[in-house]
Amino acid sequence: MFKRRQPVGVLFQVDSSSELVVEVQNDDVIIKTSKFAWGDALFFLPFIAFALVFIVVGLGTSAVGAYQWLIVDDEPCTFSDEEPLFSGDGTAYCQDYEATRTYRELETSEDRFRFSNGEAVTHFRWSSQGDYLVIAEIYDDGYATCDFYLRATELPTNWSTDDLTYPYLWETQPSWCNNVGLGADEDFAPTDTAPFGGERLYRVFDSDYGEMSILEYTNATVTEQSYLVDSNDGLLGVLMPFFFTAMGVFMLRGVDDFRPFRLTFNRPSNALHWHKAFAGTTFSGWSWEDVELNTMNVKRTTKEIWYGDDDDGGYYSTEAGDLLSVHVGGAEQQLVFFIGSKLDVHSDPFLMALAQAVGIKAVHRIEDEVGVMDQASLTKTESDGEEHLPLSPTPETAGSQEHDVDLENGSFWSNIG
Repeated sequence: MFKRRQPVGVLFQVDSSSELVVEVQNDDVIIKTSKFAWGDALFFLPFIAFALVFIVVGLGTSAVGAYQWLIVDDEPCTFSDEEPLFSGDGTAYCQDYEATRTYRELETSEDRFRFSNGEAVTHFRWSSQGDYLVIAEIYDDGYATCDFYLRATELPTNWSTDDLTYPYLWETQPSWCNNVGLGADEDFAPTDTAPFGGERLYRVFDSDYGEMSILEYTNATVTEQSYLVDSNDGLLGVLMPFFFTAMGVFMLRGVDDFRPFRLTFNRPSNALHWHKAFAGTTFSGWSWEDVELNTMNVKRTTKEIWYGDDDDGGYYSTEAGDLLSVHVGGAEQQLVFFIGSKLDVHSDPFLMALAQAVGIKAVHRIEDEVGVMDQASLTKTESDGEEHLPLSPTPETAGSQEHDVDLENGSFWSNIG
């Protein structure tokens, strides 16, 4: 997350100059890989989509919280089309759902009633339990779940959901709740009078869950409604969703390695920027000033290259190759190491395109640093179990990497954001 230290050693290493291309965009000269790592991008795509969902949900929820807090403030149930329900103490509840069943006939007996639509019959049984009504809708097998209710007229003036809480519900259920039956032996008579006088009934819970459930009967309908307390969490409702946004951002940070690095020369400012593709930031690379583009040169040299995975199963090999460099503030800055290649500065397509783009006649070749450098590999040493500090491969050349780094402070690659 913080700006990284200046990279040490070569920035690119490739097997062939054909792996790189030069692109000119206005005043910028860009060196980048010729092929994008589509396999890596497709592999990471589901993780990126998942991270974006977290970011969008977090930002969206935060926006809703801000709207509720700053805009609507005291106006309850802003995002509901239904009118809010207020308890006696003035707390607003927003409708969660409503379901109404309609019937053609109602019949009652002493402690039962049933609604019917022809052959389809819905059975109920009820009884009084102190101040409460116990009502059960009976299933076809004769079993039922008993629920406790309070009539609206039984509630105090400043009632709240605390008044709809009774922690001993299960201990005080009437015995008939265990096996209600369908009342086949009962004498039912048709009626036009709604059960319980059509009064609104509030369901009683064993604890205060911040919700209300209402049951209403007429002589032809059964209506159930559920209400949730109107939540306006203020500033907390704005800040908490950012937790999901932060998770999404960290997930994106974890999968951004498929983005290849690129080098960008800005000719008017003589600046060099090493960054990741697709909006790389100062946290994902490094910038240099005072770049002397006319000092672009290539020379024959050797470098220690690590082959294999980052474990004891790999090995180092001293490889010969061409090193492309430029002077930055009078000091050499290594750019690209071409493993095994000996390039002709006057005919190599990449070097010719680079020279033309930066405005020089040709990339200068200087004397070799070693006597004999035409071998592709000079030495190869198998790992002997000793601890190594291998570099992670660049996005362009996974599987091989140079050993020319500041080992005391760790590799540049491990610090790239």
